[in-house]
Amino acid sequence: MSDNKALFDYWHDRVQLKNHEKIAAAQHIPTHVLRHEHTNYDLLRQSAEVQQLNEPERSRVIAIIKYECTAQVLQYRAGCLRERAQEIEDSYQEISKHRSQLLHLIKVLQEKLFGKDQKLQQLETRITSLSAENEALRSELESTKAAEELHQELEQLKKQYDAVEKRRRELAKNNQSLGGRVAHTQRYKRERDEARALLAEKERQILSLTAENEQLRATNEQFFRKLKSLAAEPTIG
Repeated sequence: MSDNKALFDYWHDRVQLKNHEKIAAAQHIPTHVLRHEHTNYDLLRQSAEVQQLNEPERSRVIAIIKYECTAQVLQYRAGCLRERAQEIEDSYQEISKHRSQLLHLIKVLQEKLFGKDQKLQQLETRITSLSAENEALRSELESTKAAEELHQELEQLKKQYDAVEKRRRELAKNNQSLGGRVAHTQRYKRERDEARALLAEKERQILSLTAENEQLRATNEQFFRKLKSLAAEPTIG
């Protein structure tokens, strides 16, 4: 085959790739590893068809085989990596889209939450204001109630004072007419107390005499029994 294009096409069609998943690996793979481990380069180079050629034709064919194997495996790997890059780019765009949507949703939620926070703050402020007003009204009510109670108490005290004053005047008026009667009453009480004391003394004396009388009676009975006993004894002589 003297036509270079025909020779390249011939060996191009005989190149076979293997371990496609490893060719598409993301990590770096040296070119000679791709050529030897992921193509049939060694088989083609050592085939009888190549080995029976004379030099320098054999070396030229081996160079073409090396080129075709290297080019095809690199093209395949580049396509795989390009597809993966596109997939990553598409994924990134999708993620960016979702991120934008998520950020928008977060912004909307924040605005709603901020609005709710403002509403809650307004309500809390209103509640605080109403509580203060309620406390003020309660203080005023208690002050009014205390004033009414004080007024009632003063009225009651005034009535009691008037009654006491009236009674004092009545007693003062009656003291003159009751002066003699009071003296008589005092004398009566004194005589009554003296009579009671005398009566108590008499009762004490009676009790004492009664006790002495009982003592004497017991003694007489004792003597009487003794005399009776002596009389019953026989006379000596």
